[in-house]
Amino acid sequence: MLLSEVKKNLSIIKTLYFKDKIIFNKISSTSKDLDKKTILIVSSKKKISNKYLKEAIKKKIPAILSDKVLSNIPITQIIVKNISKEKQKLLNYIKPYKPSNIIAVTGTNGKTSVAWYISEICRLNNINVKMQGTLGYFINGKKIREYELTTPDYETLYQNSYTKNKNNYTFVFEASSHSLHQNRLGSIPVNIAAITNISHDHLDYHKSFTNYKNSKFKLFKKYLNHDGCAVVNSNLKNTKKLINILKKRNLKKIEYGNKGIFFKEINSKSYLIVNKKKFELKKIFFSKIEKENLLCAISCCLQINIKIKSIINILNKIKSPPGRLQVFNLRKNHSKVVVDYAHTPDALKNILLTFTENNKKPSLVFGCGGDRDKEKRKLMGQIANSFASKVYVTDDNPRNETPSSIRKAILKYCKKGEEIANRKNAIKKSIQNLKNNSILIISGKGHEKYQIIKNKYLKFDDAKTVKQIINKI
Repeated sequence: MLLSEVKKNLSIIKTLYFKDKIIFNKISSTSKDLDKKTILIVSSKKKISNKYLKEAIKKKIPAILSDKVLSNIPITQIIVKNISKEKQKLLNYIKPYKPSNIIAVTGTNGKTSVAWYISEICRLNNINVKMQGTLGYFINGKKIREYELTTPDYETLYQNSYTKNKNNYTFVFEASSHSLHQNRLGSIPVNIAAITNISHDHLDYHKSFTNYKNSKFKLFKKYLNHDGCAVVNSNLKNTKKLINILKKRNLKKIEYGNKGIFFKEINSKSYLIVNKKKFELKKIFFSKIEKENLLCAISCCLQINIKIKSIINILNKIKSPPGRLQVFNLRKNHSKVVVDYAHTPDALKNILLTFTENNKKPSLVFGCGGDRDKEKRKLMGQIANSFASKVYVTDDNPRNETPSSIRKAILKYCKKGEEIANRKNAIKKSIQNLKNNSILIISGKGHEKYQIIKNKYLKFDDAKTVKQIINKI
């Protein structure tokens, strides 16, 4: 599309180096997404170095939209007063059509699985679906690209959800506490908002649990449409403020978990209960953790008019998300290795309890991230000490911290822990030490394909490492 055509609709203060035949199809405020058809957005509220701008020019960007003149930058500049307003005009021009439904999922644990299950239910029912989250950006189950952030910036979120032509897509995305606090959702019109749970996480950023909780609730207070639907875990704690928000806004509320929508065993038969109606199920092969996330996804999908029987018919065809409860079997001694993303105290406790069978506790490999919430190290050390039979404390993205200091902080509260710095060695030893019919949990990284040391992303994959070790046994 030609910039000269769009220019007529913009409230412009002045232009510099303007050319009539500039073609663009995207806008971005981050350097990683720039190319010769992407307009760079530069706000005076954000510090931008000349080096950054020169690198952007090297990528042959066609123009810059800004609320200030950028000196010594010989490229088309469109200077406006209200950058948010004019940026939105460009977005409306690039992608004018919103999806049929927009579902946002928040919570400490389970966001990725819920978003994935919603995508799977839609895909298996031939409903076009886009998904954005920790695992990346997907269209109808096919991965398009990865993103560094769980919830990207507003421009990316908009351009990945809206379309150039009329559509019947459902767009589901994970709304992180950081993105909600930083208002990254912009004007995305959410019509279904789901919350999985709230427990200790990201207090390095939010400073207090109250601040963290309020950031989560912002999804319902600010971003959920006035005629939208809130999907809430009935087991959720600390909900008084959320309930008040929903009542004050007169929002529709659906509950799942142990009332409203839930699974139930009756006389050795499995049922899905939906608002007191019983639907018999074939045997479903999901763990307790997966079932809770699946219930949230089912609750959301019922709100976009997917029939309950259509959901039940495809339950056992649903694939699990990468790096979430990935099970590897050791045929030699009938043991299991489970790779999972569990990286919060609550998630770690849940997965350890899930795989405790007949009072036999699983063994565990885990660590804690550097430059992140330090309070978690004590809590996760205590949980590992209480709910695992054997613990191998290793590195998990130490970043700019001294790895040994992180391990030491965990081991202070995990007396049964064995310190093995190298993650591959820790996994290898833990598998070699597995006894007959036992279970090993490798937690913290899940789908991640790297280990972050200093500012370097070094290739490392828990699942791949497990496969290699098992194949040699």
